[in-house]
Amino acid sequence: MKTLVVYTHPWEESFNHFVLETTVSKLEAKGYSVDVIDLHKDGFNPAFTQDDLRLFGKGEYHDELAANYIKRVKEADEIIFVFPIWWYGMPAMLKGFFDKVMLKGQAYGEVNHKLTGLLNIQKGAVFTTASVTEEILKYVGDPIGQTTINGIFAMIGIHNVTWIHCATVHLEASRLEYLSKIEAFIGQ
Repeated sequence: MKTLVVYTHPWEESFNHFVLETTVSKLEAKGYSVDVIDLHKDGFNPAFTQDDLRLFGKGEYHDELAANYIKRVKEADEIIFVFPIWWYGMPAMLKGFFDKVMLKGQAYGEVNHKLTGLLNIQKGAVFTTASVTEEILKYVGDPIGQTTINGIFAMIGIHNVTWIHCATVHLEASRLEYLSKIEAFIGQ
């Protein structure tokens, strides 16, 4: 199985980076082929440029990293996103990844005025951390469950998505429980 891990956090000493390393090592121990996109390390620019927008409607890329990323996404059997939740949503870097990489004609199409996913990735996961609980996230509209999983992922063809969240990330007990859930997910 080929697993793509999309990671975004600017600090290599963060708990999120530890989650990335743990995820990769557990997947490799199962014999999976693992590819990591580290948006910060790659120097990805999440902002659209005029040149990006000129090609956007054609499903073409000006940004070479974005073109490379969609190729890697299309090669994946499984995709895992690892990121912190900031201000109740994904970081700007990851939002830019979806904006610039998941283009019409590449990640989704339109048939009879309905959007249809082109990726057909059969297994997905979202590993998030935050200082707030899932209940608070749901109170503010459930941006990960509704917008990201039921919205973006459904639209582009990422199926069977599991969301594992670490609330109160500053507490050791929360971190240990979170890592245990991730290990159980990978062990399936």
